[in-house]
Amino acid sequence: MLAVLLLAVPVGVFIGAIGIGGVLLPPALTWLAGLDIHAAAGTSSWCFLFTGIVGTTAYARHQAMPWRFGGLLTLGAAPAAAAGALVNGVVPATVLWLFLAVVTAGSGAFNLWARPREARELPAPAAVAVGAAVGFGSALTGTGGPVLLVPVLLALGVPALTTIAAGQLIQLPLVGFATLGYAAQGSVHFGLGSVLGVLAGAGTLLGTRLARRLRGRHLHRVASAALVAFGAFLFVLPFLPR
Repeated sequence: MLAVLLLAVPVGVFIGAIGIGGVLLPPALTWLAGLDIHAAAGTSSWCFLFTGIVGTTAYARHQAMPWRFGGLLTLGAAPAAAAGALVNGVVPATVLWLFLAVVTAGSGAFNLWARPREARELPAPAAVAVGAAVGFGSALTGTGGPVLLVPVLLALGVPALTTIAAGQLIQLPLVGFATLGYAAQGSVHFGLGSVLGVLAGAGTLLGTRLARRLRGRHLHRVASAALVAFGAFLFVLPFLPR
């Protein structure tokens, strides 16, 4: 349990700095704290509400939150998440995790080695469509929104800071509804999740500061390299002993 608590801070740093990192917490709760898979996912979802609020507030305070763009993404993500949750029970978990690994690592590698592209802003219909795809995929794989949103937006040429800030916002409705669903099944340890949330929230605040210092192409490359690393982790995750 001490190891899980210590892990919460770097997880929060990753979430605040590059938008992803929360995918490390559920396996840690399963393997190190002895929680079953559903309790680990539910407790993590409650924890990520803390990081989402801290991250959204921090980027908003420094006028780095793309409210309109994030709102369009959320508009598409919220209803699509319900459909993804329904399909979740049909597709084998190993297939879902391997798909997520391919998207994450592939996008990171593409962004690392492709020629730099001019920053672009997605039109409103495209933003809603991307949000719907991310919401569906996030519910389907049982992950938070940024895990899919960051690689997709970076691959589409959206600036890294805009991508990471929007990831903070879009995760709020996704993990909020996920927490309600897990709580209805009694699969949320609110005490443990709150402690983890406070620690991870502190890490998220630090991560947002790091992201604002790594402007432009440097932040883009750091986020892309992290995607490759997380994708490699996701490749082996389904085959690790529980």
